[in-house]
Amino acid sequence: MTTTAQTPEKNSFFLQHPFLWGAASASYQVEGFHKADGKGRSIWDVWMNDKQIGGKGVNGNEAIHFYDRTQYLKDIRLLKQLGLNSYRFSISWPRILPDGTGAINRQAIDHYRLFIKDLRAAGIEPVMTLYHWDMPYNLYQKGGWDSRESIQWFTEYAKVVFEHFNDLVKIYVLSNEMLVETDISLMAEELAAGRKSTLQILPQPENLERVLNQFNHKLLAAAAAAEIFHTYHIPQGEVGMAFPLFPTIAVNTASSAAAAFVDGILNRWFLDPIYKGTYPVDILDYARQHHLNINIQPGDAQRIKQAGFTYLGINYYAPIPVQQEDTSSSYQLIIPQLHNTDYAYNGANRPDQLERLLLRIKDEYGNPPVVITENGAGFPEEDQLLNGKVSDKRRTAYILNHINAMQSAISKGAHVYGYHVWSSHDNLEWSFGYDRRFGMIYVDFATQQRTLKESAIEYGNYIKKENSQKVRE
Repeated sequence: MTTTAQTPEKNSFFLQHPFLWGAASASYQVEGFHKADGKGRSIWDVWMNDKQIGGKGVNGNEAIHFYDRTQYLKDIRLLKQLGLNSYRFSISWPRILPDGTGAINRQAIDHYRLFIKDLRAAGIEPVMTLYHWDMPYNLYQKGGWDSRESIQWFTEYAKVVFEHFNDLVKIYVLSNEMLVETDISLMAEELAAGRKSTLQILPQPENLERVLNQFNHKLLAAAAAAEIFHTYHIPQGEVGMAFPLFPTIAVNTASSAAAAFVDGILNRWFLDPIYKGTYPVDILDYARQHHLNINIQPGDAQRIKQAGFTYLGINYYAPIPVQQEDTSSSYQLIIPQLHNTDYAYNGANRPDQLERLLLRIKDEYGNPPVVITENGAGFPEEDQLLNGKVSDKRRTAYILNHINAMQSAISKGAHVYGYHVWSSHDNLEWSFGYDRRFGMIYVDFATQQRTLKESAIEYGNYIKKENSQKVRE
C-alpha cells in the first residue's frame, strides 16, 4: 500500500520550514466540559442543547473529555508514540471571552497554556486555531458574521490570544473553513427553526448575498488579526487561515463555464483577495447582475492582501464535480457523483486532485508556503472494534495515497511543509452526531477508552520511515 515518498529538494525553503507531521481536532468536537471554568455559551451549545438539531441527547457536553488533563495527557502520549511532531487544535472563543468581548476568563487561559506546555514537553509543535466555528452566542445575537462589527469583535479576541500565548505558540490558524462554517450554520438555523435542511457546499442562490457578505467580514477579521500578530514579532511566527478548497471537475465540455463559476465561489473568492488583492470579477459581475447587495467597501480586498499571511492552510477532502443543467443560468447545475470512484462521507476519494490543487496554488498564486491543515476520511461501517483492533483499511489507503500525491506535488516544486490528518480522534461531527467517525484513534464514547486504528499505526510507520530517511541523508 505504501510507496516510497519523494524527498523535498534541499533548497532554502525546506531548510527554513522543517516538515510538520500532525493531526487535527476542534474544541467543540472534542473538549466536553461545556460549563467548566466559567465557559460562556457558543452558538453550537444553543443549537445542540436547546434546539437539539442533532437529535435528543446529541451534543458536545461530554464529547471525548479532551478538556480533562488526565485524559488529554494519555492522548498526547499516543500522539508522541505515533511520531507526530505537530498537533493542530482549536481554543474556544467563549472559554477565553465568555461574553465574546470584554472580561477575560483567566481559568481558560491557564488551562490552554498548560495544555500547550504539555504538548511541547512531548516534542509536539502546537498549531493553534483561534476560531473553529464556535462563535459566542452573545455575539451571534448581535448579528454574528452578518454584522461588519464582527471584524472588531474578532480583533479584540485575537489580541487577547496573542497577548497570552505569544511566548508558547509560533503557528496560528486564525479561522477554519469560512465557507463550510457558513454553509453548516445556514443549515443549523433552518433546523433550529423546525424546518428541514441539508448541508449545501455550494450556497444556494437565495443565500448568496448573505454568504458573500459573511465571507468578506470573516476575511477582514482575519486580516485585522494578522496585523496585530505582526506587532508581536514572534520568532519564527506563522499566521494564516485554513480553507476548504475544492478542485472543480466539469463532467462534460458544456459544463466548463459552470465549473469555473463554482470555483469562483468556493475557491477563488478566498484565494484572490489574499494573493491578488481583488475579488473574482465573474462573481462580482454575477452579484451586480442579480442586484445582490454585497457590502464590499473600497480597500477591503487590498487590506486582506496586505495583512501579511505567511502561509496558506488547505483542508482537502474531495473535488466537486459540476454538471450544467441549463445554460441560461450559472446556478442551474447539479453536483453529480463521479463514476467508478470510491466515496467517503465528504465525497470522492481522489488523491490526484490534491496534487492538481497544490500545483495550481504554485502556478497561479505565486507558490506560497502551504500547510495541509486537514485531510482525512470517514467511511460507513468501517470503524468496527473487533478483538481490540480497528482495521480501517479504506482510511489507511486514503491517507497514504493523499500523502503520496502531496509528495509528488512537492517534487514538482510546490512549497508544502505540513500535513495534518483529520482527525486525531473520533469525535462529535457537529449536527451529524457521533456516528460518523473520522479519527485515527478509535473512541468508545461510553467509556472514553482509546484504541489506535490501523490508519494511525500505518501513518506513524510512514512518519518514522520519513524521519529515518532524513537521518541517512
